[in-house]
Amino acid sequence: MIFVALLHAVNLGARRKVPMADLRALLTGLGLADVRTYIQSGNAAFRAEPDPALRGRLEAALAARFGFPVPVTLRTAPEWRGAATSCPAHLRDEAVVVAFLRDPPDPARVAALRGRDVTPERWEVVGQQLYQTVPQGVRNLRLSAGVIERALGVGVTVRNERTVGAVAAMLDT
Repeated sequence: MIFVALLHAVNLGARRKVPMADLRALLTGLGLADVRTYIQSGNAAFRAEPDPALRGRLEAALAARFGFPVPVTLRTAPEWRGAATSCPAHLRDEAVVVAFLRDPPDPARVAALRGRDVTPERWEVVGQQLYQTVPQGVRNLRLSAGVIERALGVGVTVRNERTVGAVAAMLDT
């Protein structure tokens, strides 16, 4: 089965560096096949047997190799393709980012988040993704990854539409 692994908060400055060549070597060393990465933000695709412990194995190996915890969000190739095509139509008139949620969100917490005023941003949760408009740019988000994480109580990592589409295309090659 093909999986996509998203590393949270790596290569965002001088700290938490995870070179993609090192990531590919690490994943290959774990016995994963056909390992590929996309840009420096911690996106990897690979073949592996389905295993409920896979995320934990990846996180343990990353922490051992790089010396700091690296949360990982996993999606299967069909889940990723679905995420790449499931942005609600009413958000498509602006640039959108996708917040990938590590675990399913509690509907009550999603409802509570709806009570926050994050205007001019608009957002929608679809499955384990939160699609969000970025009218004032990613650096000025009122509904940042940290806010989403605290409000929903699940780990979050964000990718822009271009990255989501490029990784989806990579799965087909």
